[in-house]
Amino acid sequence: MTSDNPSSNKQVHEHIERLLAQTPAIEDACSLDLLVFLYRHPRTLLTNEQLATFVGYEMKVVAKSIDAFIDAGLLERTQNATHAARMYRLMLEGPTTGGLKVLLELAGNRQGRRDILEVLMSRRSSRPLGVIRSKRKLRVIA
Repeated sequence: MTSDNPSSNKQVHEHIERLLAQTPAIEDACSLDLLVFLYRHPRTLLTNEQLATFVGYEMKVVAKSIDAFIDAGLLERTQNATHAARMYRLMLEGPTTGGLKVLLELAGNRQGRRDILEVLMSRRSSRPLGVIRSKRKLRVIA
């Protein structure tokens, strides 16, 4: 999707930024990759360990993303009392999920994923220095 034209790249990044603004639960590569996996497998019966293995991230990071998706109303999780596996169901039926569907389609190819990750990285690096420092202080105190 990205070309050698800087104005085209800027337009692509602005479009992605608008799409990401509609889905604040996507914060990093793990949350993006996990959502893409769940988009391709909207009803999945897996243990947390299996899910982390399939998307290629540590279980703790995947669990954080799953919690964010559940809080955002994007994911439903049920547990069977007789089995460790949980049913994960991606919730994309609502009227506000159109931008998320576009974003997930875009993330389904190499260049689209790369463009989204560039925008996510630029968001992280553009945070005010005071925010980063205050988080470090909290970690030291805690």
